[in-house]
Amino acid sequence: MQGHIPYLNTEYARNKDIECYTIEAKQKERGNIEKAVVVKSPFVLTDQEIEYRLGQTLADIAVLHETYGELKVADVNDAAGYSVVHTAKMDMVHRRNDIKKNGLAERKDANDFCASVLRIEKRLYAAIAPIEDHLSTQEKIVDDEKARIKAELAEKEAARIQIRIDRLTAMGCVFNGMMYKLPYAHDGFSVPQAIVSTCDDTQFELFCGKLQELADVENKRIADEKAAKIEEENRLAKIREEQSVEAKRLADIQSAQDKQAADIKEAQAAIYAEKKLIADAETARLKAIEAADKLEAAKKESAENARIETEAKIKRESEEKAKREAKEKADAEKKAERAPDKIKLLALTDALDKIPFPTMKTKEGYMYLRTFNGQLAAALKDLKDKAESM
Repeated sequence: MQGHIPYLNTEYARNKDIECYTIEAKQKERGNIEKAVVVKSPFVLTDQEIEYRLGQTLADIAVLHETYGELKVADVNDAAGYSVVHTAKMDMVHRRNDIKKNGLAERKDANDFCASVLRIEKRLYAAIAPIEDHLSTQEKIVDDEKARIKAELAEKEAARIQIRIDRLTAMGCVFNGMMYKLPYAHDGFSVPQAIVSTCDDTQFELFCGKLQELADVENKRIADEKAAKIEEENRLAKIREEQSVEAKRLADIQSAQDKQAADIKEAQAAIYAEKKLIADAETARLKAIEAADKLEAAKKESAENARIETEAKIKRESEEKAKREAKEKADAEKKAERAPDKIKLLALTDALDKIPFPTMKTKEGYMYLRTFNGQLAAALKDLKDKAESM
C-alpha cells in the first residue's frame, strides 16, 4: 500500500499501512533467500542426457545406419546374406525394445514426481487461501466504501441534474437529443446537455434567466393574441347577430312571396287540369273512331289474304303432285329398263363367286392367289351392291 486514503485518514488506517510495509519487506527478504538457494529439478535434462538414460543416442544410431544400411541380399538363394540381415534386424529390434523399456521406467519416476508436486500444490493452496481470503475481505472493505461513496455522489449528481432538467422542462424547453431549447425561440438561444451537467449554479441561473425572458416575451405575445382573438370573436358575434335578424326579415318576406306563388300555381294547376280533362276526352273519342276504322280494315285485309293463301296452296299442291307422279313414272321406266342388266350382273357375281381356285404348290403362288381372292371378293361385293341398287 502507498500513502493513505483521504476519506480513511485515521489511526487504524495508518497502522494498517505500517503492517503492509512490514509484510512487503519480509516477502522481499524471503524472495532473495530463495533465489540464492535454487535446486535444479531432476527432470530438467538436456536431450543428450535423456538419450543416455534411455540407453541409445542419435550418434550411435547414425553409426548403425551407415553399418546396417549397406547390408543387402543377392537373391533368394543368398542364405549367408539373409542371415547377416536377419541378425542386424534383430539387433535393431532389441535396441528398440530397450528404448521402450527404459522410457517406461523414466516416465514412471516423472509421473510419481508430478503427482507429488500436484499434491503439495493443493496443500500450499489450502494454506494460502485463508490468508488471501482475509486480505481480500480487507480490500473489499475499502473497495465497497469507495463504491458506496461513488454511487452516493453519482446519485446526488443525477438528482442535481434532474432538478435542472425539470426546471427547464417546466419552462417549456424541449430536448432534441443534444440541447434544451424553447420551441418558439427564433434567436437560436439554447442550453447544451453538457452545459446543464457541468455549469455551476450561477451560470445555470443566467441561462434560466435568459430562457425566462424569452418565455415572458412569448407569454405576452400569446396573451395579446388571445385578447385580440376574443375581441375579434365578439365583433364577429355581433355581425352574426345582425345578419341573423336580417336573415329572419328576408325569410319572412320570402315566405309571404312563396305563399302567394303557391296560391297562383294552385289556381293555374286547376285550370290546366280542367283543360287537360277536356282534351283527354276528345283525344279518347278520336282514338276510338280511328281504332274502329283500323279494325274493320284489318278484318277485310285478313279475309283477302286468307283467300289468296288458300288458292296459292291448292295450286302449289296440285303442281307438286304432278311433279311427283311424273318422277315416279320416270323412275319406274328407268328401273324397268335397267332390270335385264341387273339380272345379268347378279348372275355374273354368283358365277364368279363359284369359280374354284387351283391348289398352289409354292408359298409365293399361295400368297398371290390369297391376295387375288381377297381383292376379287371385295370387287364382287361392290358389284353386287351396285347391281342391287339398279
